[in-house]
Order: sequence, then structure tokens, then C-alpha cells
Amino acid sequence: MHVHHSRGLLAGALLCASAAMAEPAAPVAQGVSAGVSSFQQLGLWRNSEPAMTLDAAYLRALGTERFLGHLFVGGGLRYALPSRNTTFPLELYARGELRTRVGVWEPAGGLELGFSRVALPRQAVRIPMGVELYEQNDALVSGPLYFAFHAAPLRFHLGRFVLGGPEVQWGPVGPPFRTAQRFNLGLARVEVQL
Repeated sequence: MHVHHSRGLLAGALLCASAAMAEPAAPVAQGVSAGVSSFQQLGLWRNSEPAMTLDAAYLRALGTERFLGHLFVGGGLRYALPSRNTTFPLELYARGELRTRVGVWEPAGGLELGFSRVALPRQAVRIPMGVELYEQNDALVSGPLYFAFHAAPLRFHLGRFVLGGPEVQWGPVGPPFRTAQRFNLGLARVEVQL
């Protein structure tokens, strides 16, 4: 029995020693980014005035291997300019995106779900209509939630930095999600990998 106990201690010591000598696990990819974009809501009868937005975001990979190393989740905050023309200038969003890397090129695409009360002044009405329909359309265009498809095909690595060119987001605004669309054109983005 003393021999079995000694073998158990030896096996435990060897296991601990091998774990101590093993290479540390690769860190999970993550990064913070800042960007500038142009934002507009497109309605059935009329569109909102365009605005510029400043954006800060954090995204993290779900793992280090295979598919999970390419799947990123996170969220961010946008600030709309000019803020005096908005109901509330901040937008909050969550995003999931799939990234792939070929050399320095790392395109990304995914889905974004957000909450926005950026109700900008409306452009001129496209067709004559009554006041009731006009007010109903305002309610539809100014819905607080949005769901958008996100595509960032021009992203390039420079060391720990990722520089991004034009990005596009497009999706419905609501509820109800019937007559208004959100269009966001990202002009530039800089990401720093942590």
C-alpha cells in the first residue's frame, strides 16, 4: 500500500512539472476601436437628415481555436453630431461578427442590434399626405430599436493596429419594423488589439 501511495505522489509530481513546463495558452484575441461614420434613417415617405457619428467599441473572440477564434462578440457606443438636433445623441449596440485573415487583410461581417433615440429632423415629404399619416410615419421612422447587417471588407493589420476603410450597415428600425431602414456608412476605423 505504501508503494501505491508513492507511485501516486510521483505521478502527481510529474503531472504538475509537465504543466509548469508547458507553453501558456494563446491569449484570446480582443480589441478596442474608434471610428467615424455617416448615419441616416430612410423612411417610406421621407428620410431623416444625415448626421456624423463618433464610435467606440470593444470586441473579443469567443475562443482561440478554429471557428471560435474567428467569431467576435462585443458592443459599443455612438455619439451623433450635431447633438442639439437629436432627441438623445447616444446609441448603444451589441455586435457579433465573423472575421477571417489572409496576410494583412482581415475582412469582417456580422449582425448588430442596437438602441437609438437619435431622432433627427426629417427632410421634405416626398408626396402630399394628411397630418395623421405624417405623424404615424414619424413614429415609425423614430423607433428605438434597430437590427442591421454589418460588412467591413477593407480592414488591414499594421502590427497591433487594424485600419479600416468603408464599412456598411443596413437594417430595419422599429418597432414596428416595416417602413424605416437604417443606413450607416463607416468612413474610417482604427482598432488596437490588446
